[in-house]
Amino acid sequence: MSTIKVKSAHKDGQIKLEDLDVVCNKLCKRNNSVLFKLEKYLNKKLLSDPELTEIRDTILTVSGELSRLRDNLVTDGDSNEGLQ
Repeated sequence: MSTIKVKSAHKDGQIKLEDLDVVCNKLCKRNNSVLFKLEKYLNKKLLSDPELTEIRDTILTVSGELSRLRDNLVTDGDSNEGLQ
């Protein structure tokens, strides 16, 4: 598969191109950071409450989908047999 780049705005205002894998990895880390900060802010574990568990599971699902994004991409010329 060809290299996929993503435009990324940095704190200094510059626009840079980063590999898709790098961007997805950063987003996964941010999700994990949000979970940690949420537990710290609430002063309780997210697994201690059904609604918080649902929020946790949603965030972890998004992280998982980001991790698998490259494997699920279809670009022009790729075979998409069985996807219909």
